[in-house]
Amino acid sequence: MKNSPLTTFIQKSIPLNDIDVEEIADSFGLKEFKKGDYFLKENQISNDYFYLHKGLMRTYLYDLNGNQITTDFFTENNIVFEVTSFFNRVYSESNIQAITDCTGYRISYEELNTLFHNKPAFRDFGRAILVKEFIASKKRVYAMINQTAEERYQNLLLSKPEILKNSPLKYIASYLGITDSTLSRIRQNA
Repeated sequence: MKNSPLTTFIQKSIPLNDIDVEEIADSFGLKEFKKGDYFLKENQISNDYFYLHKGLMRTYLYDLNGNQITTDFFTENNIVFEVTSFFNRVYSESNIQAITDCTGYRISYEELNTLFHNKPAFRDFGRAILVKEFIASKKRVYAMINQTAEERYQNLLLSKPEILKNSPLKYIASYLGITDSTLSRIRQNA
């Protein structure tokens, strides 16, 4: 899979030699999702680790009133998986759904573990991805506590404008922790 988007992503994530990058990338297979397809549904065990090359996905779950709450977006050039379900082999509490048509590369849980055990370079890559995602998760939690809705919207606009272009406003509002009408007001004042 020489010079593929996946090899470029791996090389940008952590410095590896070309042989290691090719061997890692060759373990992944091409996968496509149509708009509305599910990558993962609640009460399933997450078995895929997916590099999203093109498209947009979201993670959501239901609150106590049955409302869908978007908890995360996956944009191009990011890894998609539900970490708790994937590593602990437990049923997922959330859903991951394609908002647009998506293309990327997947590897199964079993294949990923084989790579982890047989390829030390892949352990470093995996660790770099997990650290990046952990930091992003912490920043999001802090923002929900110490930023206004307007500030959260502006940060999303600056950091991931493709979400605002391709996602329904109700998903964005729930992600920001606000109502649809509050989001409309913020957008009008921006």
